Amino acid sequence: MFNLNPFYKPYTALKRAFFFIIMTLNTVKRSLHVPSDVKTLLNNYSLKLDSLLTSAAGNAKLSKNKNFSNIPPAVILHLLPDKQINLVTNKNNTNETLSRAYNPELAELVKKYNLRNKVDLYSGCAFSTSGCALNCLNFSGRNNVYKTVNAARGRRTLAGIDKPKIFVKSLIYSIAKHYKKNNYNLAVRLKGTDENNYMFSKINLSINEINNLNSYFNLNILYDDKPRTITDIFKNDNLSFYEYSKGHINYLNALKSLNIDVTSSMAADRLTGAADAITAHLAGYRLAIPINLKSNIIPDFIEVKDISGRRVIMPAVNFDLYDYRPLNAHNIAGVLKVKKPAAGNIKSGFFIKDIKNKFQSICGGHIKLIYK
Repeated sequence: MFNLNPFYKPYTALKRAFFFIIMTLNTVKRSLHVPSDVKTLLNNYSLKLDSLLTSAAGNAKLSKNKNFSNIPPAVILHLLPDKQINLVTNKNNTNETLSRAYNPELAELVKKYNLRNKVDLYSGCAFSTSGCALNCLNFSGRNNVYKTVNAARGRRTLAGIDKPKIFVKSLIYSIAKHYKKNNYNLAVRLKGTDENNYMFSKINLSINEINNLNSYFNLNILYDDKPRTITDIFKNDNLSFYEYSKGHINYLNALKSLNIDVTSSMAADRLTGAADAITAHLAGYRLAIPINLKSNIIPDFIEVKDISGRRVIMPAVNFDLYDYRPLNAHNIAGVLKVKKPAAGNIKSGFFIKDIKNKFQSICGGHIKLIYK
């Protein structure tokens, strides 16, 4: 059927359609459409995408990265470790230390969303030892100075316990937001103060979610109808992932298989502490070793031997200068000076004593700090 209107111009309709498409695309690019399930979860636990992950402004160790031009900006996920979420939501907890005390705000959230059974069963650190649990980094620094910091870590922990898949999707949007904010260059750590397994979680993103993430944050996420891990979702973008872990060798290898740079954390008070450290080193992982240093001078080398007769000697490097571990070689021992935990015990077997050039006992073997 022909249009008999003498003023009708066929190309005008095409131009209008084209203009509408361009305007729509521009609107999509300018507008972030956070999924409703993510919005609901964040709202329930008073969380925001911007602060779900902590940047250098809120983490002293990450702020040191700025002193090095070859280190990308980084963000870190801080949750409550081990059984801590259970303790701080238990009204029978009489501990008065700020970061260990009963928190009625968190307890009310547990009650409101019926999480008591899940919280009672939850542990954020499958590889925790007694010394690790008592002296966790969670009980040092800002978390023991500001009540709001501890509460925020608790709310994040509860959100993950309540809706783990949606929490992982929230992390994806938070990572994307920090990625754009930092000029499309970012490093990510998800095991800031616990040993969570969110790196292994797989989720589906819809076509609309992927298109919006790509257009708004300038990402390169490909569509896949199969569930994917966080690192797989971001594999085509300028993001790097790195972690510390006290896990056994199979766990370290599983993390590494996700394209994560892994540093093995020594657990000197674990029965197999010495053997685990040597096994990790021989498998190509650098070691992080907490030492109760008497000064800021670190050893030149560190030697570890286990009860089977295996022994390794590793160059020692100061791990307190910055946090970005991918910059370090894989054959080293990284020295971390003990950060005194509130209500902790720095004499615990979890920490290595600063004894020069003599072997000292650790679980399953011995360690020597070699000073030239």
